[in-house]
Amino acid sequence: MHWIDIAIIAAFMIGVFVAGSLLGKSVKNMKDYFSAGNKLPWWAVMVSIVAAETSVLTFLSIPGVAYLGNFTFLQVCIGYIVGRILVAGIFIPMYAKGNYISVYEAIREKGGVTMQRIMSITFMLTRLLADGVRLFAVAIPLSMITGLPYFYSLLILGIVTVAYTLMGGIKGVVWMDFAQWIIYMGAAVCALVIGMNMLPDAGASVTELLENGKLLLVNFEGLKDKYTLIGGVIGGAILSMASHGTDQLIVQRILSCKSTADSKKAMIGSGLVVFVQFVIFLCIGAMLYMVWNGAGFEALGITKPDELFTKFIIDHLPPVVKGITVAGIFAASMTTLSGSLSAMSSSITVDIFKPIFKKITDEGKWLKISRIATLTWGVVMVFGAMIFTNQNSPLVEVGLSIASYTYGGTLGVFVAVRFFKKCKLWQYVVPFFFSIAVMTFIIVAGWQGWFNNAFKIIWTWYALIGVSSSILMNRLLVLIKKPKE
Repeated sequence: MHWIDIAIIAAFMIGVFVAGSLLGKSVKNMKDYFSAGNKLPWWAVMVSIVAAETSVLTFLSIPGVAYLGNFTFLQVCIGYIVGRILVAGIFIPMYAKGNYISVYEAIREKGGVTMQRIMSITFMLTRLLADGVRLFAVAIPLSMITGLPYFYSLLILGIVTVAYTLMGGIKGVVWMDFAQWIIYMGAAVCALVIGMNMLPDAGASVTELLENGKLLLVNFEGLKDKYTLIGGVIGGAILSMASHGTDQLIVQRILSCKSTADSKKAMIGSGLVVFVQFVIFLCIGAMLYMVWNGAGFEALGITKPDELFTKFIIDHLPPVVKGITVAGIFAASMTTLSGSLSAMSSSITVDIFKPIFKKITDEGKWLKISRIATLTWGVVMVFGAMIFTNQNSPLVEVGLSIASYTYGGTLGVFVAVRFFKKCKLWQYVVPFFFSIAVMTFIIVAGWQGWFNNAFKIIWTWYALIGVSSSILMNRLLVLIKKPKE
């Protein structure tokens, strides 16, 4: 890398560190730390939601989707918008009424504190494994571009992110997400423009893509196709309801808005922004296809689609633009880590510690506990990511898709709490773990080809299957006569 690129990255890191620390000066208590005193503007929260769900793997891998296929992934994005509209109408009013810090507090009224803890612990374990693995996967392209070993890439990323999250809490996370989203999207647009300018006749190249079906938007084919209209809209909607309606990583941001109306605007608006963002990422993939004339991986000297955009950054971006793009990759990495740290520390503090240590009433002490929790999770996640030395191991596959195991069961419990009468604890617990068992069987069966791929189900249907199995089991158990004490 050119020295000016290194200077840009260093300036970005220092700027994030200083800004995050300054934002922490206004934090006085635990509510400020985890909810920003419910004073954050909806538009900043909206962008923060988008940044939180956009990891570096998304930034680098979605162009590969368009390179190998077409634009039908956008059908899933339409489902994301539908799902967020449903979250705004169904779940946000419930959360606003309860004035919660942790989304899992909403479970306590009907499911009790035990179910609240089960949901919170499941979330923390899911997030720890999923984002720990994702962090290591992020170190691979960073090391390819910067030349730094995995250890140093993760260490630099971890120290800066933990520092501003530790000091600024959710306020620091949201505002840094906002700034970092602008940086990495600006980098993506710059790369797209540079790539299009490399083409001798951009108009003719785009026309050729249209004729070859590379810009296809809608697929009406059967259920087994990867991206179809019905699978994208229904599957994307249910997945979005689970991820954005019941996951503390996202809901914590929504609970930081000034009002219920602002929370709804942030939630629905994030779906529209995500759609535009994915259009840009897919356009980058189409641009790469035109620049390299659809060359195969072997001819390009890479092994998988995730490396396409990385190779373009290394080979074709000039100094300054390359520095901004690498800063953008670091930014996308930080949004993943900071959001997880804040969400996990709020979950363990509010859902686990507060019910146990009821005698602690000093808000200053709870703020210290919250920051210690953030620091602890940061150390665990960063050093835990270094364990995954083989990025192709089955454990990595589990980590990157682990949300598919739990989202359906989690949404099922929230639906049961929101729409049905109060049940016994076991009538919530059994459906929750039953759903996880069903999803484990389906996913593993697909990986292993136990049924010669005849039983393989596309990932867009996972959340629907999970939530259906959870709700149906809950309703079945309610019909069972209460066992004798």
